[in-house]
Amino acid sequence: MHGAHRGEEKRYGVAHVMSNLDADGKPTIRISKASNYHWHTDKPYHPAPPMLTMLRAVEVPPKGAGRGGDTEFANTALAYDALPDETKRRIAALRVVFRPAFDDSRPAINHPLVRTHPDTGRKALYLGNHSTHILGMPETEGRVLLDELLAHATQPRFVYVHRWRVGDLVMWDNRCLLHRVVVDAAMGQYRRVMHRSVVRGTVPI
Repeated sequence: MHGAHRGEEKRYGVAHVMSNLDADGKPTIRISKASNYHWHTDKPYHPAPPMLTMLRAVEVPPKGAGRGGDTEFANTALAYDALPDETKRRIAALRVVFRPAFDDSRPAINHPLVRTHPDTGRKALYLGNHSTHILGMPETEGRVLLDELLAHATQPRFVYVHRWRVGDLVMWDNRCLLHRVVVDAAMGQYRRVMHRSVVRGTVPI
């Protein structure tokens, strides 16, 4: 099991508590470059990022309070399949540099932009909020390409929205999915408490 980064989650055994609560236990909206409100895959800045994440809903905004607190999942394998052949050839050998959004001092890690799933053999885009640039490409050009691919991968046709109920347990594959928390006014009005665990994966290929 992977650990959590300091200041964002509290450790309880192998599970971590993730919430929108401030130091006084009141709900708040924390928007930052490190927040889970951006499309991301979990911990891609590790040499062997987690293959699976499990999230259990302990407290969620009430039904009818809006979409705040929902989780969106984008299928990057379907997104890759839908790319033009020319784009697939262009990105086939590219590598993405990842760095924690919350810690600029941590060494960067690079992984393939097109990742091959070790169990299914399917190819998927591997990118998200923690990707900074493309190795060996001018930074601006690489950033534009990453933004274009992220916009492609997060089109509604590739996205599933999970509306949480207390007690829900969702497990997903980080090797072919991006996710983010939906934020709206409800996130600043109602408590959202989740328990999370991640399962260590292998080096992306």
